[in-house]
Amino acid sequence: MTLPQEPRKVGTARNMAVFIDADNLNDATALDHVLTDLRHRAERVLYKRAYGRVDSLRGIESVLWRHGVRPVSNMIVNKVTTDSALVIDAVEAVCTQDIDTVAICSGDADFVPLATWVRERGCHVLCFSLSHKIFANPESFYDEVVLLEVVEKPQSPAASTIAEPELPQAIDSEPSSRDVEEALGSEIRPAGGFAAGPKPLAPQPSTKELVEQVLRALPSLRNGQSQHLSQVVSTLRQRGVLGKTTKTSVWFAQLGGCFQLQPSQKPNQIAYISDAQAKKLAKATRDAASASSAMPPPEMVQRVLTVLPDLRRGPQMLSQVVPLLRQKMILGKTTKSTTFFGQFPSHFKLAPQGQPTQVTYVEPSAPNVATNIPLRRDSANGTG
Repeated sequence: MTLPQEPRKVGTARNMAVFIDADNLNDATALDHVLTDLRHRAERVLYKRAYGRVDSLRGIESVLWRHGVRPVSNMIVNKVTTDSALVIDAVEAVCTQDIDTVAICSGDADFVPLATWVRERGCHVLCFSLSHKIFANPESFYDEVVLLEVVEKPQSPAASTIAEPELPQAIDSEPSSRDVEEALGSEIRPAGGFAAGPKPLAPQPSTKELVEQVLRALPSLRNGQSQHLSQVVSTLRQRGVLGKTTKTSVWFAQLGGCFQLQPSQKPNQIAYISDAQAKKLAKATRDAASASSAMPPPEMVQRVLTVLPDLRRGPQMLSQVVPLLRQKMILGKTTKSTTFFGQFPSHFKLAPQGQPTQVTYVEPSAPNVATNIPLRRDSANGTG
């Protein structure tokens, strides 16, 4: 009797090494998702190690056991040795083993030199981090960055139930403030000894007011340049604009298309689209569409789209596009991606300017080209 063989994984690494900073990525649920995802990204995972203090490793020991990860605790010295131990083992693995992909599970900027060195050795470098623990601009140092957002469990119905107000009762003497606090908690009674009724609900802010709150909290968004989504979300939660358990993509989608999240599948960048900018981009798109010829795209553009069909559906991260183009011998090993895509300005757009991280395909032959500009509703512009 022969068991059916598992089909060979396509587009995965041959040999992978996984190094976990347990002092940084110490959420058991998030780490379980990361290790499950990495299992499908490689044919073999030669190294699976987690580094950290004893209490950090103890908090995720069930996940480490489930996925066969070797824990490496800090040495008993006066200084934390997590980073040093991880870096030494990663360098040794790349130098002594046939490793082609390295996954660093940490948002700590201290591992940027390691990621740069590993990439210079020809390895594909991944970064997995909690969204609120990642440093700025990680895409410049890693080939792929995956951010995880831990959603808190909602409170039980019993805990969130609002007690009904008591019926008015006359009292003989005026109660002391301590008696009132013990009987009603933070509820205030008016003079006369009667319980106050429930307070009316505060009016919900309009879409325009929410947009203004975001721009006041993050004035740098007004210039239209892309910002790191994790930093924006962290600031909005601290200011109380965004709830702690509110899903980011859903919340921004209700703001009338005033904000653009990229890429569409796992967004990590956000940009503000003003009225003038939206009209300008829409006009430029129409002009480009009407001025472009109806001839089919060049052969090189067709080859790119054959290798990357997802480009027809929306923006893609350059860190994911470039390795595939190099693998298919479309993009040279020393050719810059900006130079390559700059040959086809009517077919590919890079964003943001200066240090682009995304590429978008533009269909020049369509009379109404669908750009990646969100549709703005009147309520967002305050016109009613």
